[in-house]
Amino acid sequence: MKKNFVLDTNVLLHDPSAMLSFEDNNVIIPIYVIEEVDSFKKDLSELGRNARQISRMLDELRGAGRLVDGVPINNGNGSLRVAFTQTELPEEFALSAHTADNRILATALEVQQDDPDIPLVFLSKDINLRIRAAALGLIVQDYAIERSDIEEMFSGVHEEEISQEVMVKLFADAHAPFE
Repeated sequence: MKKNFVLDTNVLLHDPSAMLSFEDNNVIIPIYVIEEVDSFKKDLSELGRNARQISRMLDELRGAGRLVDGVPINNGNGSLRVAFTQTELPEEFALSAHTADNRILATALEVQQDDPDIPLVFLSKDINLRIRAAALGLIVQDYAIERSDIEEMFSGVHEEEISQEVMVKLFADAHAPFE
């Protein structure tokens, strides 16, 4: 069954290709996420590089149509759109200083209300935002991808201590038994 995935800023900053990782589903990026990404683009760190990559990817997708209407992704099997909202969160949420987060949550809530037959999943790496989203009745998940530490990857080299006798045989015969 097709799902709507609403992505938080930190998901994209963590993995810019996340927007293309949901196969034949709908990916929704709140406009407020793009505004937050924009604030990182001049940073010289990995976050800045990722922010610039996100902008380039969205600009390329923009060539396929109006992002606000949705554009095809993953060979046309899924779609990506940028969403705005007029929905207001409950008054208790308005008391917090999390303005951008609140607008992102309001966007997810509006998408869920507009498409009640399509399950919505709100993805964020921010545990407190996931808790707040769950309090609004949204299905929430952490965005976790399998990342390998470069230090743990096989280098293609294996070191083995060998005796002097094996070393002499290796030089003499151009091969030696490996045990």
